[in-house]
Amino acid sequence: MKTYPSSLELVRLAPEHEGDRETALQYGAQLAEILNTDEGLPLGIRRQADAPPETAENILSFAKEWCREKNALFFAVVLDGDVVAGSISLSHIDAETLSARTGYFLASKYQGRGYGEEALSQLLEIARHHALRTVSGSIPKANIASRKIWERCGATVDFSGDEVTAVLGDDDVMHLRHKQ
Repeated sequence: MKTYPSSLELVRLAPEHEGDRETALQYGAQLAEILNTDEGLPLGIRRQADAPPETAENILSFAKEWCREKNALFFAVVLDGDVVAGSISLSHIDAETLSARTGYFLASKYQGRGYGEEALSQLLEIARHHALRTVSGSIPKANIASRKIWERCGATVDFSGDEVTAVLGDDDVMHLRHKQ
């Protein structure tokens, strides 16, 4: 059964953070804690055993530089105004093709509760606000849960591939398709 927080918001942490630096550092510290301790995250996301622990400063510094390199926006997924559940980004933003990519992760304890779907829905609204027409993301074949998030947001997903593209229409209805 899905449970939803009383509120879920995307708070931009990079390239420039929304709000005061102290709040950004608190959110960065919570992201660092997830990356340092959540054994349920995929290997490419969680901290490797031989790597130094992540810190709030490392998270914010990395996100800022990554956003500059990838023409991106990086958000904390925040529940009930103060609990960070993960992150989501809009990257490779291309004003000529009106396209971008997205990637996200949620801490294991927040997975399967509808938070990923709500975060992706909000990110697609941000993409629409930036006049983007397509948003894509790569989903490994084994990540059925992530594919279902896209499907619940309206995507048609063909399980033979690993690229999903959201096509944002001019009207109020968002059309999503699977890129083959």
